[in-house]
Amino acid sequence: MRYVSTRSSAVQADFEKVVLSGVADDGGLFVPVGLPLFEPQEIANWSTLPYDELAYRVISPFVGDAIPEADFKRLLKEAYSTFSHRSVAPLHQVDRNEWVLELFHGPTCSSKDFAAQLQARLVQYFLRKRQRRGIVLGATNGDTGLAAIEAFKHCDDTMVVVIYPESGMPEQQLQDLQAVAHPRVHRFAVNGSFDECQTIVTRLFRQWPCAQYEAISFNSNNWVGVLAQLVFYFHAVLQLGGGQRPIGFSVPAASFAEVYAGYIAQKMGLPITQMIVATNQNDALHQLFLKNHYSRLRANKTLSPAMDLSIFSNLERFLWELYGHDYQAVSALMVEFESSGEMSIANEFWLRARMIIDSYSVSDEQTLKEITSLYRDTGYVIDPHAATGVLAARLYRRSLVAPMVTLGEISPAKSALLLGELGITAPARRSPVPGQGPSQVYRIQPDDLEIIHQLLGAL
Repeated sequence: MRYVSTRSSAVQADFEKVVLSGVADDGGLFVPVGLPLFEPQEIANWSTLPYDELAYRVISPFVGDAIPEADFKRLLKEAYSTFSHRSVAPLHQVDRNEWVLELFHGPTCSSKDFAAQLQARLVQYFLRKRQRRGIVLGATNGDTGLAAIEAFKHCDDTMVVVIYPESGMPEQQLQDLQAVAHPRVHRFAVNGSFDECQTIVTRLFRQWPCAQYEAISFNSNNWVGVLAQLVFYFHAVLQLGGGQRPIGFSVPAASFAEVYAGYIAQKMGLPITQMIVATNQNDALHQLFLKNHYSRLRANKTLSPAMDLSIFSNLERFLWELYGHDYQAVSALMVEFESSGEMSIANEFWLRARMIIDSYSVSDEQTLKEITSLYRDTGYVIDPHAATGVLAARLYRRSLVAPMVTLGEISPAKSALLLGELGITAPARRSPVPGQGPSQVYRIQPDDLEIIHQLLGAL
């Protein structure tokens, strides 16, 4: 499989380079030049496969001959063996033909474990092949960074650099992140927003100061994150209809990678007829699909903090697919957005996206009502992020016949304090990433790129 940048067909890479990367040399994101297309009967034949075998069928076309089959199957088996539920991602019915796909049974109880556990094994595999070391770098508002630390703590060839906002993170995730003690983990607390942390990461990859290390992103702009999320959709579709039955998905927009993965999964042969992008009051994505206007906004604090952002890196991959791989158009759109903070899609492509994608913005008040009413009626406990998706699914589903699945991305155990205030007992919470030695927290301003360069250069 050959990969190119979303901003230039001249920037090319193989799967190994894509894994060991952050952004392409021109600032774009790596995408495959084509997508595999699976026939309906082929997909149906995967219904009885265990999760790791299903992942191999879905992901292997993107890997090609970069990893021998036996090695890749072993890596997948190891990655998913860290999940506590035997089906890895179980479905739970919450209403007539409405389901929650539980993606929080990994080591850190969030959907980020899927990408992190797979990525850690692929990165280690290729670094050892190259006899190189790497710095795994990314921005987090909690779960993504914790998942990366947990996944990479056994990888002696890597260091993990986590950049996070000093305020605005969920209290429990902030405590867990601050409690990490590991000699190969370095944390930068930014006096700014999560969006500003993402901007720092993008600038670092474009001006990488550590030539002796491979620069690797643990955020979803690394293609491995998309691959891991593709499997969610195949798994759910097979469980609810053997790959033959039309199905819809509601995605709480903690990142756009899940939306993009679902969009290309449909192109790969899944009978996905609708996707709903659920946001909280930080509704940049909702405004894009409602009014064709996307803008960089100051995030407000809500009950669903993983969604308190307005910059979504995988939107660029989505545009590349939507525009028929027109890298010049995508590059122009991204340059416009980076300079002005605003963007609109050409009307014909926006209408094409709206053929499958709907959106809805959920208030905190609606979120609380959904959590309490679902618990009262069914006894099932959901966190605020899943609540936005469940409500949006119920209000905006196009068909009562097709199953509607909400991605449950974060364990309700992480919202125990809020749920307790509502009189709901949350499930037991796993212990955070254990301490293993000294590590440093650096406090910086959003424009302190030179300081980060100096600190990284000294690692």
